[in-house]
Amino acid sequence: MSDNSDFDLVPTRLAIAAMRDNGYKNTTYAIAELIDNAVQAGAQHVELLAGEKQLAVGERRYSRVWELGVLDDGCGMDAETLRMALQFGNGTRLDDRSGIGRFGMGLPSASISQARRVDVWSWTDSPNRANYTFVDLDEIEEGQRSTVPVPVVVPVPQSWRDVAESVGSSGTLVVWSKLDRVLWKRASAIIDRAEDIIGRLYRRFLYGNRVTIRLAEFDTDSGSKATKARHARVNDPLYLMTPSSTPAPYDYEPMFVPEGDYWEIERKIEGADGRMYVVTTRFTVAKTEAREPLNAGATHYGKHAKRNVGVSLVRAGRELQLEQSLVTSDPRERWWGVEVDFPPALDEVFGVTNNKQSARNFSEVAGSIDNLLNKGSRNTADIKYEMYENGDSAAGLVEVIHDIQRRLRAIRMVLQMQPRRQRR
Repeated sequence: MSDNSDFDLVPTRLAIAAMRDNGYKNTTYAIAELIDNAVQAGAQHVELLAGEKQLAVGERRYSRVWELGVLDDGCGMDAETLRMALQFGNGTRLDDRSGIGRFGMGLPSASISQARRVDVWSWTDSPNRANYTFVDLDEIEEGQRSTVPVPVVVPVPQSWRDVAESVGSSGTLVVWSKLDRVLWKRASAIIDRAEDIIGRLYRRFLYGNRVTIRLAEFDTDSGSKATKARHARVNDPLYLMTPSSTPAPYDYEPMFVPEGDYWEIERKIEGADGRMYVVTTRFTVAKTEAREPLNAGATHYGKHAKRNVGVSLVRAGRELQLEQSLVTSDPRERWWGVEVDFPPALDEVFGVTNNKQSARNFSEVAGSIDNLLNKGSRNTADIKYEMYENGDSAAGLVEVIHDIQRRLRAIRMVLQMQPRRQRR
């Protein structure tokens, strides 16, 4: 029996097929991985470009999203870095705790979760001299390819330049095609769904225009400019940042206020490296005039608040998720905001997944801490000590979550003084 590639420990085509089911909540969260890369590369302008094509079945014609592109004006990549970026688990920022990325999975993992082909152009001095390569799942499944092609130098396609607002002297363009797992079939639906989520995930970057994110639709057949375009607006679940996407009258004034004089709580937690890091928890509550009317939940701003219910977990300035384990079914839950801000050095403590979709340890501790406290006479210090003794990396989260529970009890008592009769 020969020792050859037929007996790889993990055959490439099977591994890729398994990696397609990698847990992204929807298309927008997969797109967010590309935006993460752009922000990490120092981009000031990012564009999500959704191309739609007219298709025909008999006499019936209909439109379908055909290609999705993410363009940025970051530092760009040389040929070696580009090829590395398309490898699973590889990259130049592996275990870098200074920013959003570090896992080496974002670009290839997000791409194949939605599409069967990803093309990448990246340039460091001119879009006319871009390094270009691709990954095509059909070629991999047919056994034609098991490596990332060596990049070649080509211009960025004019068709993408035409629909972009601007193409920088350095940057990256990622294009998904052969879209077979995109949740929404129309370009407009993708842009509409993306606006709220992107505005929330990147609110810290959008605030003050540190980064702008343009959302544009275009017709792939016409070769014209974008048919519709707008810029993502801040979507702050604490409802303090303005201007924002919150409907009037709270688009240019905060809808919530800091909850009490001590609305920020800082806790020091030990990281995997043995050093101590600060976790900051912030609490806000809706202004009386926003939440007290009987129909407040049915207003446009009330419905907006309902979409942002949960504890916002923010890592390196980028939101991971709205954690739901501490939320009740009461519709008045929309009138408070909680944000937990932590650095990437605490990824192991929070249990951050490599697709940055969730913080598993936080969810588990939040879901079980009440049961732990109700067993006997144990307090948070006892539980924390037992977890440390058992080598549980999430022990440092006990006090953070208990802080949230105690403060929410007080906030809910205030909210219960207003009428419960609000539309869900």
